[in-house]
Amino acid sequence: MFWRIINPVTIAIAKSPLHFLISQNLVVLNFRGMKTGKIYALPVSYLEDPKGQLSCVTDRRNIWWRNLLQASNIKILYKGNLTDALVTVEHENNKIIADQLDALCSHSRIDGFFAKVGYENGKPVQKDIEKAASVMTLIQLSIY
Repeated sequence: MFWRIINPVTIAIAKSPLHFLISQNLVVLNFRGMKTGKIYALPVSYLEDPKGQLSCVTDRRNIWWRNLLQASNIKILYKGNLTDALVTVEHENNKIIADQLDALCSHSRIDGFFAKVGYENGKPVQKDIEKAASVMTLIQLSIY
């Protein structure tokens, strides 16, 4: 119920002139459902690397990410602009997922909270990162 209320509000802010309030941490993924053909919009937190690639994670038990497996590109609402992005999904290589999850959790404690990652001396606990990576899916976006 929480997400059904908060997601539309977040998307509305992302589309508005107030997008700067959330754009440094959230991107909205716009994609088509494989079975239904319905267009979905989903806000997710992200980390941008120095090359401009965005990384996001979600729990594998969430099924929405499977719609991205066959997609080569999607539209994203990024820093107030709707743009095209190449999308890749990693759900098998836990090492790759753990590396990105560590970076995400180091950047944002909110990501750590949702991934159930604890912190010691301000850094994510590696044991928690490895455990979380085993149940997470990594979504990487390259803007073009």
